[in-house]
Amino acid sequence: MLNIHRDIEISTDAVLDELSKSSRRINRKQQFPELGSTTTQYNAAQNENGHDYTMPSWINHLFYGGLIVPSYNFRTHIFRIERLLNKITKQQILKGPKVVKNLSKKIIERMEIEEKYKPVVQTYVKQRILIRMKYLNQNTNILNKKRKAKLQLQRLQKLKRLMT
Repeated sequence: MLNIHRDIEISTDAVLDELSKSSRRINRKQQFPELGSTTTQYNAAQNENGHDYTMPSWINHLFYGGLIVPSYNFRTHIFRIERLLNKITKQQILKGPKVVKNLSKKIIERMEIEEKYKPVVQTYVKQRILIRMKYLNQNTNILNKKRKAKLQLQRLQKLKRLMT
């Protein structure tokens, strides 16, 4: 298992953004109308009274009509999945085969949700694992650069002492 820093917390906006992308990916293949509605439908429902004076979020603006705005029930399920994922993995990335499949299976068993939502859970878990891996790779690259810079500085200082 690889350790991830304890201070990593995904914000609610990031969870909702990832949730929207995962929902869109799933809804291309299978229809889950209970997951939510597209941003076009959501904004049309908000503007029924005429003009809506609130500004849409930047994500809604960028992906107008493309993303899915999650329903309240789906949103609560995903936040619970996020908590279970952090609890099961203990902020680490598991090694071995079928990591996504095994984590999804554990989460579905603990949440007792319908089996038809298995692809939704698997897609979300896969995205979260990929995000963690990317974060870990960036951190290891930064640490390696710092180590190399420190070694190079020590060599230069040693060379400077020899020259004087």
